[in-house]
Amino acid sequence: MTSAPLAGAPAAAGDRRSGLVSLIMPVWRPHATWLVNAVESALGQADCALELIVVDDGCAEPVADLLAHIEDERLQVVRVEHGGTSRARNAGFAASHGDWIRFVDCDDVLEPDGTAHLLAVAGEGDVIAYGATIWCDEELHPGWKMSSHLRGWAVAECLLNRFPVMLQALLFPRSIVERAGEWDPEITVCQDWDFLLRALELAPVRGSDRTVSRYRRHPGAASAGLPHSELSHRLSAEGMHLVMERYFDRHPEQRGTKLERKARAQVELVMARSHREAYLVHLGRAVRDDRGDVLREIRLLLRLVASKAARSLVHPVSRREQA
Repeated sequence: MTSAPLAGAPAAAGDRRSGLVSLIMPVWRPHATWLVNAVESALGQADCALELIVVDDGCAEPVADLLAHIEDERLQVVRVEHGGTSRARNAGFAASHGDWIRFVDCDDVLEPDGTAHLLAVAGEGDVIAYGATIWCDEELHPGWKMSSHLRGWAVAECLLNRFPVMLQALLFPRSIVERAGEWDPEITVCQDWDFLLRALELAPVRGSDRTVSRYRRHPGAASAGLPHSELSHRLSAEGMHLVMERYFDRHPEQRGTKLERKARAQVELVMARSHREAYLVHLGRAVRDDRGDVLREIRLLLRLVASKAARSLVHPVSRREQA
């Protein structure tokens, strides 16, 4: 393992090794065991040349100390002043040398052949490759699989929340990351969506439904003295609307179109699903923009209610549970 301060700029193109993949992992307030699991899974990627840039985002306990037992020349720890996930990812990219970039998290794990598979899917040219992600609990017990079958230009589908792919399941050509520009530190929620939209404006996608990563789902901590649900609702709403407005600022010719109306309706539907206490409020706002999507949402809700009712008939609640 090597430890270094923030590099001033990416290496020159002539210094990059052909086919090298840079895995960039920001770290802030890590769970020590999960961090080690994530790092070991990243370094355990088979059949590919890689470097792992772990960005210590000003953690109280230096990440280099937590990883001191890992001796691998492919691992580099970059320590920066705390500035948030986006700044950490920018720092990691600046310190990287790879022709391919994969942004990974410090509490998830990668499938051993995941990166090699994404390289094979990408092939030649400026194509963003993707695979599937298994959503797991805190102990990495598998739940459900998130995958997509989109191929080609996918920016409109991503804008409409129809490109179900996790960030860590994507592999970007370096040239696309450079052209997309830095991660925006002003966007504290939905920054992944903002960056991905900018990247998808520049390159088509090619993917498969093979699992390349496992997402560890765990509750986030409350902050700023607010209840988590209230804070989450506010930040999610602000983040999603900001990302959407930034998209249409880049494409003013699309304002006032059916795409914008559907995009605004989708944001309200996502908020409705995420925050049940305000479900009807967001559903009403979505009706204003796109009735078709709302009707599909209502049909989905009715199917879920019917399915739940059917399960309760097959497995009736016991008197003890009722009490």
